[in-house]
Amino acid sequence: MKAAFLFIALFSSISCYSQTLELSITPRQPRLGQNFYISFSSDTLSKQIFILPADKFKITSYGAFTSAETSLSVTLKALKIGQNEIGPLTFILNGNTYKTNIIKFTVADSLPNVDKGTWIRKVRIDDTTVYILIDQRIPTHNHITQKDSNTISMSAEVNDDEKEAELTSGDIENGKIESWGSSSETRPNFTGDGPSYGSFYKCYKVTILNKNKPLVLTKQEFTNLPGYYKFQNIPIN
Repeated sequence: MKAAFLFIALFSSISCYSQTLELSITPRQPRLGQNFYISFSSDTLSKQIFILPADKFKITSYGAFTSAETSLSVTLKALKIGQNEIGPLTFILNGNTYKTNIIKFTVADSLPNVDKGTWIRKVRIDDTTVYILIDQRIPTHNHITQKDSNTISMSAEVNDDEKEAELTSGDIENGKIESWGSSSETRPNFTGDGPSYGSFYKCYKVTILNKNKPLVLTKQEFTNLPGYYKFQNIPIN
């Protein structure tokens, strides 16, 4: 895999100690050629950087690059399928040594060059945590609008005879399902010599409440599964 460079913009640090930072990956199982993200939470690092006199300042919150906590990330693209690992990453800032964990993950093969399909994957994290990933492609049709004699607008719209497949979030017997992220994009092809489709991705976190009891996802936990998809029960543990 080609090297990826991580640019870190930080201010100053006073305390001298070694801090372990936890790496994470999104999506949990990237496909060949797909962009994915490696990041670590640096909330602890922020607290060590901004050590200010308590009699002069009161810290009410820390800034964030993403969501609820400060994170540094890098966008990567997988070049080979199979097992992979990243880390430990280390850097020294003003005499302080920082080190991340090692993150291990599998790169899945790329999707076929088709405009229609649904693919459901299971990615195990540990004894009580599994991620369910749904990839889906829905064909599009070209929509052409002539605004005036000199202007034509072209767009690709997803066919309305198929909806996005979803896993229903909430509590189930011996488990809990949480929506963990989604994305979508439209890939039009106005030349007619290639597929044109809307691409949808969804990630769900499934937590097992009692790992000694079986947990199986059935078709009733899903909505909008297309008629062509041959569903099989998904054993979680």
